[in-house]
Amino acid sequence: MLHPLRMVWHGAGRLAWIGLMVGLFAAGGALAQDSYRLGKGDVLQISVFGQPDLSGRFSIGSDGAIRYPRLGRVDMADLTQEEASQRLADRLAGRIPADRMVTIDIVGHAPVFVTGDIQAPGRYEYRPGMIVLELVALGGGLRRPATPMTGAALQILALRQDYADQKLIRWSQRVERARLTAEIAAAEFDSKGLITSGAPRDMVDVEAALFRVRKDTLVAQEKAAEAQRHTLDGEIETLQQSLKLHDRDLILIEQDVDATQQLADQGLTAHSRLRDSQRQQSALKRDRLEVIGLLARARQNRLEVDQRVAALMEARAAENAAALRAVELAALRTEQRIASLAASLAAANDDLEAGSIRPIPAATYAVVRTTRAGTTQILVGEHDRLQSGDILEVDRHLAELEAPMRSPRPASTPDPIPTR
Repeated sequence: MLHPLRMVWHGAGRLAWIGLMVGLFAAGGALAQDSYRLGKGDVLQISVFGQPDLSGRFSIGSDGAIRYPRLGRVDMADLTQEEASQRLADRLAGRIPADRMVTIDIVGHAPVFVTGDIQAPGRYEYRPGMIVLELVALGGGLRRPATPMTGAALQILALRQDYADQKLIRWSQRVERARLTAEIAAAEFDSKGLITSGAPRDMVDVEAALFRVRKDTLVAQEKAAEAQRHTLDGEIETLQQSLKLHDRDLILIEQDVDATQQLADQGLTAHSRLRDSQRQQSALKRDRLEVIGLLARARQNRLEVDQRVAALMEARAAENAAALRAVELAALRTEQRIASLAASLAAANDDLEAGSIRPIPAATYAVVRTTRAGTTQILVGEHDRLQSGDILEVDRHLAELEAPMRSPRPASTPDPIPTR
C-alpha cells in the first residue's frame, strides 16, 4: 500500500499547487532563477513617459522582433525586460528628450499545449518558470487507466492521490496567503517560519522569490520616481530664485522710470532716456512672465510624478486585496474537498479486498519546440522548464498497463521453459 505523500510525488498531482500560486505575476516571469528572456509570441506593454505615440502593446513576431514607431524593426528575442528597455532607450536617444523613461512590461505569452495521456489535453496559458509537471497539473493530471485493478483498489488509489494533492494545495495556499499578508502590511515575508517538517520547501522558496521580485520592482519604481522628484525640485528652486531676482530688478527699474519721468517732466533729461527705461521695464516683465510659466510647468510635472506613484501603490494594494480574497475562498473550498476525500477514503477502505495490483508505469514526456533553426522534439523530465509555444506530449504507456492480466496457474503446474 502506497503512502499518500509517495502517491502525490509519483503522479500528475505532484505539483498541482504550482498552477494556483503563480497566477498573480504571470508576466513577471520572475520566479525563474535567471531573468526571463523574451521570445516569439510575447506581448509587450511599452511605455515612454510623455510620448503617447511611442507607448502601447507590441507583439514579438516569429522573427524575434517587434515593429516600433520611428524605429521600424527592433530585435527583442532572448533579451531580459531590462535589456529590452535599454535597447529601446538607446535607439530612441536623440529622438526624444533625455529624461524620458522607457519601461517594458510583459502582458502576454504564446500559449503552451499538452497532448497524449492527459485528462484535459489542449491549450493553456504560459507563465515564465513553468515546468512540465505544472502543465500536467493544469491539464487535470495524467489519464488514469481503466484496468487492471479492481474498482475498489483503483478508487482508493485515486482517492489517496487526490487527498495528498489537496493537502499540498492547502499548504501552498497558506504560504501564498502569508506572502500576500506581508505585502499588504508592508512587512517582511518570514519564509523560515513557514518551513515545517514534511512540508515541501519548494513552495516557500517560490513564494519568497516572488515576494522579493515584487518588492524589488516596487522599490525600483519608487527610486525612479524619487530621482524625478529631486530633479524637478531643483528646477523649481532655481526658478523661484530667478523669480525673486526679477522682482527685485522690477522694483529698481520702476524707481528708475519714476525718477526719469520726473526729470523729463521738468525738462532736465531727454524723453528718449525715459523711453529706454520703460522698454527695459517691459522686457523685465516679459521675462518674469516666462519664469512664472516655467515654474508652473515644473510644479505640474512634480505633481504628475506624485500621482503616478500614488496610482502605482493603489493598484498594488487593490491587486493584493483581490488576490487575498481569492486565496481565502480557494482555501475554504480546499478544506471542504479534503473533508470529502477523507470520508470517501474511509468508505473505500471498507470495500477494498485483497488482490493483485499491477504497478503503474512511469510517464515519459517530450516537447515539440519551434526555434529559428526549425522544429525539434526533445525528451524532458518532470522538472524541466517549458518555453512559450511548446507542445508537451505525454505518454503513460497505458497499452502495457491495460493489457489483460494472465490468470494465475495452479500451484501444482510447473512454469514452462521459455523458448526463443
